[in-house]
Amino acid sequence: MAAKKKYKRLTNKEKQLNKEVREEMRAEGILPPVKARLNRSKFSKEVVEEFTGSFGLYTDLEYLSKAISYMIPFEKERHITSEQIGVVKLLKLAMEIKKYIEEKIAQGETKYSPLEMYKEVVHPVLRL
Repeated sequence: MAAKKKYKRLTNKEKQLNKEVREEMRAEGILPPVKARLNRSKFSKEVVEEFTGSFGLYTDLEYLSKAISYMIPFEKERHITSEQIGVVKLLKLAMEIKKYIEEKIAQGETKYSPLEMYKEVVHPVLRL
């Protein structure tokens, strides 16, 4: 069996040359410009405020389900992103909450502690 070829690390001079070539290619329009990083906390806060302010959860469920369907990974998709895993966890969480509430109703209980549900249902799904 052939051994894997070992690659040498780039020298600082080679790294600098690569950087200059990338900058030239961006200036010529061959490569796209560097995209600014997403401020996750700001984005999250803005979207949650907009969602709770203008989005009627019970009247606009159709749009929510369509959005979720676009984020679910296809069966033959090779690379599943962390965003898609988040949506799949959301679906799993919804199913587990439904099971938990149906079990409580079957046992004759009408009330449950949110902390108890978090410990038994939410926390295990978040840790997957």
